[in-house]
Amino acid sequence: MQPIRIWRRIVQVAFFVVSGEWLVIGWLRCPYGVPFVSCTSCPLTDCPGRYLQVPFIGLIILSALLTGRTFCGWACPMGLVEDAIGRLRKPRSTSGSRFASADKYLKYLKYVSLVVTVALVFIYNEQWARAYEYVTRTPSVFNVDAVKVAVGFGGGAYKLRFAVLAVALLGALVVSRLWCRYLCPLGALISLFNKFSLLTIRRAKDWCSDCGKYPRECIQYTVPGTTDCVMCGECVQGCPVKALSFGLRGGKPKPPDNRRENSRTAEDSEVA
Repeated sequence: MQPIRIWRRIVQVAFFVVSGEWLVIGWLRCPYGVPFVSCTSCPLTDCPGRYLQVPFIGLIILSALLTGRTFCGWACPMGLVEDAIGRLRKPRSTSGSRFASADKYLKYLKYVSLVVTVALVFIYNEQWARAYEYVTRTPSVFNVDAVKVAVGFGGGAYKLRFAVLAVALLGALVVSRLWCRYLCPLGALISLFNKFSLLTIRRAKDWCSDCGKYPRECIQYTVPGTTDCVMCGECVQGCPVKALSFGLRGGKPKPPDNRRENSRTAEDSEVA
């Protein structure tokens, strides 16, 4: 395992410990049509989203401006779940190069998901008559009775929410990181920052061998530095010719260490 993957797992697990309860309550008991959005006005006193939402929004904005979609690769709790499922073997039909043409178009679905989500927020979360439809409080996040009450009051919103969650989890058994690649509205929004974030993954074209290892072995099945890149950094350490590196956008990529040594040797020979 590459050192950067070890560090990424540590960071992911740390964020999951902090926000995992919020994730569970959001899917199972959030009284709003779209979870994780109206936390600051939510009456569920046992949900950590009431005090986690604002810091997370600040973190997402700051990381998006500085490093693009890094939040998706390093901090998102759903990303850790998708990565865990992604370790299982996938069908050849969705893990080989033949799936690449379909994958290219399927990735646009997340932008459709973003538009739909924004519309649903205004339809279901902006309730002028009441600030909420129901309240279920419980000492345990996994209290079955509380979930039943919430589902009973939530009606169709919960059916849709559970269907989306089922697609995200079961779909990840077929396609690696299916939720992150095709359906996540937050990922779609943050991906736009990959075009102008301060830090990016740069490719030294003169030294790249175009081996195709990335996107083939990328968790997002994308080329480093593109809008779908989650800046996990595994390609930087995994590139066989070391042609990839982290750097400031617009800067000139540095040649691999072995190439720099060869260049110095050649320059010394010319001087001699």
